[in-house]
Order: sequence, then structure tokens, then C-alpha cells
Amino acid sequence: MLKTLLLISALLLSYSCSFFESVSKGEKVVQIGNAVLYKSDLDKVLPKGASALDSATLAEQYVNSWILKILMLNKAEEQLPKEAKDVSALLEEYRSQLLVFRYENKYIEDRLDTLVTDEEQRNYYTAHKESFVTDNGVVRCRFVKMHNSSPNLSKVRSLSGKNDTESVDKMDELAYNSAYKYDNYGNKWVDMRIVARDMDMDISELVDKVARRGVIEQKDSTYSNFLQVVEFVLPGDISPYEYNKEKIGNILLSKRKQELINVLHKEIFNDAMSGKKIKFVENEDN
Repeated sequence: MLKTLLLISALLLSYSCSFFESVSKGEKVVQIGNAVLYKSDLDKVLPKGASALDSATLAEQYVNSWILKILMLNKAEEQLPKEAKDVSALLEEYRSQLLVFRYENKYIEDRLDTLVTDEEQRNYYTAHKESFVTDNGVVRCRFVKMHNSSPNLSKVRSLSGKNDTESVDKMDELAYNSAYKYDNYGNKWVDMRIVARDMDMDISELVDKVARRGVIEQKDSTYSNFLQVVEFVLPGDISPYEYNKEKIGNILLSKRKQELINVLHKEIFNDAMSGKKIKFVENEDN
């Protein structure tokens, strides 16, 4: 079988363009026993507007994949015992689960209130603070990567040590115009692992430096990195509400969805009971 596949692949690779041109004129592309791959099947997977060469390559890949799938299916039909090939129960179970899943989703979509207020989110945060302990630490900061030859390097170095509005605005302007990379995290909390990656620094080293200094400078032969730390929470402490707000919103929506599902299940069960659709059969002893 492997030799056959290799031969087919070699032929398709050698004559890919002519192969694609020929199958475009016919209805059938490949047939293995009763299994047939039609040109219409290829038309569905080939992108419109692709060049002839790209289309031929994609066609070759799809045809090879289809051939292998059919050959493997035929081999399974030949080799597996009868009981192993009986998948009717599994298919019915999958169909049942899929239909229930789709109905539950529709029920939720028709009834879910997606508005989560700030008060609800804050109340949840206050009641579950222990769930928001940070593993890596979080920080509000500004990160600037400057080329050592930049004429604005000394100005950015000076401004990075200041946190007043005027100095921050000036550094923003200089960094946006002349920095190799600039990320202003000053208005939001970010995981320290992300910052450590920007600084090309081990996270434990970053945590240590963040805890000791307001500005961290790192330099190599080409670039100088400046990290202006505005505020931070160390690993093992509770991360702030603002950092978790989106996560809390998703949690609350998930809880609402589960509550709707519980209501649906209860309604369906009670309706069936009141309508006497459920009959509990008692086994009588002989």
C-alpha cells in the first residue's frame, strides 16, 4: 500500500499542472471500489482566485489525503471484527448529545442577559479575592527599547525616572517617534512574564528588580531597555480588580448560563411529570 501511495504522489508531483487540468474536464477524479472523489469535491476546497500551480498543489494534497482515508477505511473494514465495526450506538449517542447541546445553546441565546454591571463584578471580586492570587506578579509600567545610537537616548533615560504628567507626555512623544519598541502599560496591569519577555530577562530577576527600583535599565551592545514601574503586585499576592475585571465578567456570564440550563432542565422535567409523560415501571416479582 505504501508503495502505491508513493507512486501516486510521485505522479501527481511530476504532472501536477496537467493533472489538475485533466480532472477539471471530467466528473470523477479518483475511484477506489465504490468510493468516488468527484471534481465537485475538489471545487469546494480549492480557493477561488488561486493560480493554476497553487490549485494543482492543493488538489494533489487533497487527493492524497482522500486516497489514504479510503484505503485506511477499507483496511479497517477488512481487519476489524464485526463487533468492533458496529458503531451505531456511538453514532446515536453523539447525535443525541449534539442535538441537546444545540438546543441548550439556543435556549441560552434567547434568554441570556449579557449586561454585567461594575457593581456585580466588584462584589464578586470582594467575595472571592483568594481566587485572584497572581503566580507571576502583575505590574503597571512603561517599556522603551532604544537603539544606543539614538539622539534621544539620554532624554528618554532622564524622563523615565519621572512620573509627572508633563514628563510622561514628553516620553510618550519621544518613544513613539524614535524608540525601536514602546509599550505603554501605564494605564493597565500586565503579567510580569510578558514584561520579562520584553526585557529579555528571567522573571525571577525581573520580580527582584521591580521590588527594589522604580526604573530598571538594561543595556547591551545594540539596545538600551528602560522599564518605568508605576505600580506592582508581587507573586503570591492578590492581583487588583482592574486586572481581573474581564475574567470576572466571563465568570458571571458562565454562571448565568448554568443557571439558565438548570431552569431549563427543571422546567422540562416538571412539564413531563405534570403531563404524565414519564412512567416509572415497577417490576413485579414472579
